[in-house]
Amino acid sequence: MKKLLILFCTILFFNAKVDAQLFKKLKDKAEKAITSKPEKKTESNEKESGIEDKVNNNDDNNNAKKQRTVWEPTANCKKVFTLAEDEKLLYDETKVFTKDNKASYGFVIVNKRYEYFLIEDNVRTGPFKESPLKSMKAAEEDEDSNDNDDDKVSNGNDNKDAVTLQYSKTIGGKLFIVFNGKNFGPYDYISKIITSPDKKKFFAMVTSGADNAMMAKMGMGNIFMVNEQGLKQKAGAGMSMGMKFKVSPGFKHCVGTVMDQKDQKVFSVTSTGKREESSMTDIYAGNGGFSMVSDAGDIISVPAQSPTQLMVNGEEAAVFKVPIKNIERLFILPDPKKSVYYSKGKLYKADGTEETLTGIIFPKVLTINNVTSIYYYKIHLNENNTKDVYLCTKAF
Repeated sequence: MKKLLILFCTILFFNAKVDAQLFKKLKDKAEKAITSKPEKKTESNEKESGIEDKVNNNDDNNNAKKQRTVWEPTANCKKVFTLAEDEKLLYDETKVFTKDNKASYGFVIVNKRYEYFLIEDNVRTGPFKESPLKSMKAAEEDEDSNDNDDDKVSNGNDNKDAVTLQYSKTIGGKLFIVFNGKNFGPYDYISKIITSPDKKKFFAMVTSGADNAMMAKMGMGNIFMVNEQGLKQKAGAGMSMGMKFKVSPGFKHCVGTVMDQKDQKVFSVTSTGKREESSMTDIYAGNGGFSMVSDAGDIISVPAQSPTQLMVNGEEAAVFKVPIKNIERLFILPDPKKSVYYSKGKLYKADGTEETLTGIIFPKVLTINNVTSIYYYKIHLNENNTKDVYLCTKAF
């Protein structure tokens, strides 16, 4: 009986000791959770603060820890304006472009009182009660009319854009393009009209003739590209249908993409007659594929099925290390073999090399005074929490 009593007491003591240890562990864990404050970080916040991350590999646990450091201006950067402590940039409402042979910009900023300001080339205007985006969009259109052009064409009279409707006129039962007091035509169907920023020029995709009259009136037949100077470049015949239509950045050439419904093939043809066979995937891939026409009249494209390739008139010009996912960050130079692509802090070159450019905003490749450089902005955080915005350049 005495032995059983001793054994019972030993079990009680052991259980109490285990419970005490468990309680202590739970208590320590709870105190640690209460006192620790996890740091919340976003990419946009880092961009605005001018703070970049550097990796420290000398910690006790051999785990990489990030240390936050403030970027310091370098010799290739010039301060252009300052953001107050309560101001921030609206990233979706900013434009960087070439104007008067120099880098130009328009920034929209907002403060904590929801007052908006527009900064254009060192000139600040405002405050405004709402974002002055319309003013800046007008400047964009004057500089480059193609940024906002929809390349899709209409196939039927229910989805024509406003510009095409404005310049399409029926005269004596026949369809014409009426532009600056002159008539061009007649045509059976007008798929798309694009006008120059100064409204002195136009390019259009039209249908003239088909296997039967009904098809022609619906835009299916012989597809031509025309302009005010007498251009009449054939893009498709027989049972062709227009799919896309674009003009070059300098409004010098156009490219039409058509589908031959008889053979189920897709072709792109420029106003200079250069031709490229495309894939049906490129037409229906949404943002998966990309094509344009250069001011030299070449077809520049990125295939949806192989998005690391840059093609010129159907021939490979360059292969990048990463897929082209953001066309706004693909900068095609006069020599396409020297084109560059910026993505996630790296500048990828068409020759297969890459260069790190972290913490930058609004990168743009511009050629000024025959020198091609990447122009970008960086933000320096001052001790008083104001932020200086710098324009930086790096020549190729």
